[in-house]
Amino acid sequence: MPELSQADQYLIEQIRNKNSAGWSQLVERYQGRLLAFARGKINRREDAEDLVQDTFIGFLQSLPRFRAELSLETFLFMILRRKIIDHFRGKNSRACSLQDLGQSNSDDSSRSGIDIASDDPTASVYVSRDEQGEAVRTLLAKALDEVVGEMQRNENLRDLQIIEMLFYANLRNKDAAKIAGIDEKHVALIKHRVLNQLKDAVTRNRGGSKIGAGAHFFLDESAGTDSMISAVWEDRRPTCPKRSTIGRFELKTLDSPWREYVDFHLNRLGCHFCQANLEDLRKQSEAPPPDMQQKIMQSTIGFFRPQNA
Repeated sequence: MPELSQADQYLIEQIRNKNSAGWSQLVERYQGRLLAFARGKINRREDAEDLVQDTFIGFLQSLPRFRAELSLETFLFMILRRKIIDHFRGKNSRACSLQDLGQSNSDDSSRSGIDIASDDPTASVYVSRDEQGEAVRTLLAKALDEVVGEMQRNENLRDLQIIEMLFYANLRNKDAAKIAGIDEKHVALIKHRVLNQLKDAVTRNRGGSKIGAGAHFFLDESAGTDSMISAVWEDRRPTCPKRSTIGRFELKTLDSPWREYVDFHLNRLGCHFCQANLEDLRKQSEAPPPDMQQKIMQSTIGFFRPQNA
């Protein structure tokens, strides 16, 4: 995913300076796509709106820990997805439609959709509160950004679709091969090559960082590798198209081969985050939910009051 844009960086600075106008702009910019995502997971609109409101509150509470290498959209979606999982407590909140196939066809729990509330230390390493867990997550996230970025620059979009199916949707090699219409051995070769590229990137970026037990899951390519990559992938969403790209796809102005890739990502892979963005773009001409922004502003007003008020 792209780093923090200049526009979002400006809003963050305004919010840190207790500027409520900047906060209002941020809420207005992101509430639609967040609500569309929540509504795709939760039947009752009131519950979905409450979770979006909680997401904005959670953003303000976590603002001191916000890292500029994440896009603001990615960070907000991370918070919302965890709120939804807490809401259901133990039920999976899948990031894309193909994960249902990965879940139903897999005999290995590490290949199913990642549940953030899981007690599995490998699957949940990216939400670890300890310093080493955060170091492992950061290294792997940076490696994913590098490897995926190179594939995008080279327009190696067929292989990008393969690794999305393997690490984002958690499909088995044979299922990904069937969907892509290629030999299963070819899928295995692509996966092996990408794992080696990730391993090289992690080793190269490791430097003097002190990472312990959590790191060997990835560096030694153990059985927990796929789960770690999937967990970080769902947080970072490195292959999700930009909102402007989704808009061009909707307007049918996106050139091939990116048009075919975005179509796969949205409609075959079924990325719920990007589908929420597309739904929000389609509804931009409609009125926002009644009083939703006002509710969010009222619930966060204490953050913008002077300390001595």
